[in-house]
Amino acid sequence: MDGLSQVYGLREFERRILVPMPVLLRIYNAIKDRPFWVQSVNATRRPQAHPLQKLVAAFRVLGYGQSCNRADVYVRLSSSTISRAVTLFTEIIVDEFSPRYLRPSTTAEIGNILARNAERGFPGCLESLDCCHWQWSACPRGRVGTYQGRDGQRSIVIEAICDEDTWIYHIFSGCPGSLNDINVLYESPLYMDVITGKWPLRDCLLTVNGNTRTLLHYLVDGIYPRFAFFFAPYPNPQTREQQTFNRLQDALRKDVESLFGILTARFHIMLHPCRYWSVVPQPRGLPREEGSNGRLSRLRDTRYGTRGPGSRADRDAKTSRHGLLAADDGAFHRRRPSS
Repeated sequence: MDGLSQVYGLREFERRILVPMPVLLRIYNAIKDRPFWVQSVNATRRPQAHPLQKLVAAFRVLGYGQSCNRADVYVRLSSSTISRAVTLFTEIIVDEFSPRYLRPSTTAEIGNILARNAERGFPGCLESLDCCHWQWSACPRGRVGTYQGRDGQRSIVIEAICDEDTWIYHIFSGCPGSLNDINVLYESPLYMDVITGKWPLRDCLLTVNGNTRTLLHYLVDGIYPRFAFFFAPYPNPQTREQQTFNRLQDALRKDVESLFGILTARFHIMLHPCRYWSVVPQPRGLPREEGSNGRLSRLRDTRYGTRGPGSRADRDAKTSRHGLLAADDGAFHRRRPSS
């Protein structure tokens, strides 16, 4: 960069920054000319912070789960600048890269996924679906009843779908930890698109045990309902075939379990998911039942977001009367940290 030789090798660079160098350079080229990131000159004609400083600061906060006050020593930036960089960085990632990476599978991709899963013993299987709970240790006291699960921990639920390469095809987050996987499924835009026939595609024919099907399916655990697009294990396997099926199904379903482990290992901010959320004071004039504890900004992004009855935007508009702010389609919706 700037004609200088590298200080670290590729492996050492990835260990420190937590992303490969080509990924960092690609993001850098996408953001370096944007208003906040471009290097400016102050009144004394001295250059200000380089875009790489802000970018590395954002990666350290997201990768190591550090606070902005700790990252300022490494990159020599103020904590307010780092906080602003993290917020804008996440917005740019969603706006710039979600149309390519967080999208429905193409016909060719579906064919490759079905072929690989057929070799693994599950013809007609798309990906694995599961939920994970993020612990929210700083949950406001007024929200404990909503976000506290049966284990006594306050958390936020994330629903994800991925393949064996841990490629994320669907992610939906923001539901309170008091909901189980079934309740989260009914809130998910994936469920709405499946029951309305928008997804998955119906032009793929497959034969299972002599029966021809057109509806592809996902691998889930035993808590999910017995829907036609779910492949769940037998609750009480009696025969050898059922026991073998359960072992194979559980082995393939570990793909999404590995995804959650990779996310938390690669980006430690996943262990502190609400660090950059804020509870906004209640505006004057609102009735008390609107939520005396303020409005909680919800982080959610999904490839299935559409408008209309039953869509995510429609459900968010309905939940706004309970003090929850709606999210724009295809973008993270968050507030800046309260001063």
